[in-house]
Amino acid sequence: MGLQTLGPAPAALLSLSEAKAWLRVGHASEDTAITALITTATARVEAETGRALLTRTFRETLDSWHPRRLSGCGSAFALAVAPAVSVEAVRTFDRAGEETLWDEAEYRVDTSADPGRLIARAPFAFPRPGRLAAGIEIDFSAGYGETAADVPPALIEAILRLVAEGYAASEPALAAGRGPARLPETVDSLLRPFRQVRL
Repeated sequence: MGLQTLGPAPAALLSLSEAKAWLRVGHASEDTAITALITTATARVEAETGRALLTRTFRETLDSWHPRRLSGCGSAFALAVAPAVSVEAVRTFDRAGEETLWDEAEYRVDTSADPGRLIARAPFAFPRPGRLAAGIEIDFSAGYGETAADVPPALIEAILRLVAEGYAASEPALAAGRGPARLPETVDSLLRPFRQVRL
């Protein structure tokens, strides 16, 4: 199983100047390290919440329709990243590696759910792959929008606070562009409402 981003990566969510204003840094000698901290903090917030902040397209590769992500009746499957925007394609592969595109008439996409869901339309069911490993591919888009203005302010603040924590850390950590190993309580409280709950 795996998740990859298709197409070019989105632009940085926060600019260097925004981060430096938050840090109250006026010199340029640490610009490279601060830029790395922005990247690391953004990735940390996305990983902690299971969300894409800026919209992009993903491909998830699965061995099977994992039971933990299926609804109780088995007709809905949770997407890996929230908030869902659309599903571009669902493919299964047979033992010989030949792909079959799942007919869009046989499923619908629920983008109002959190996370979004693929729902098989009755009387259809989720197609079974023929090969045991990497037999399913889902191409889907997720994210709040194209710019930082589309992202909830609490998530932006969480990134800025992680950047500040990393900047205040020891010099080796700053040079490596790492944030804190453990989330500060202020950041954790900002992220808590956005974390996905899986039953």
